[in-house]
Amino acid sequence: MKRRRWWSVIGLWAMWWVAITTVFWLLGKLLGQSASLVGCAASAVLVIVVGEIGDRIRRRFSPRREVG
Repeated sequence: MKRRRWWSVIGLWAMWWVAITTVFWLLGKLLGQSASLVGCAASAVLVIVVGEIGDRIRRRFSPRREVG
């Protein structure tokens, strides 16, 4: 994989991480829960990792179209 592509992927993951962390933190504040920013960031990493694994499994086992 090209170096530029790796930086693009890392940049996208970082943006998702920041967005999900912010949503978790804001939801915690709105619901009156004591949500620390560190805890929200760790939860966001877990959500992203599980989502990526699920996406890879889905792509691996999805039926492939046959061209014919």
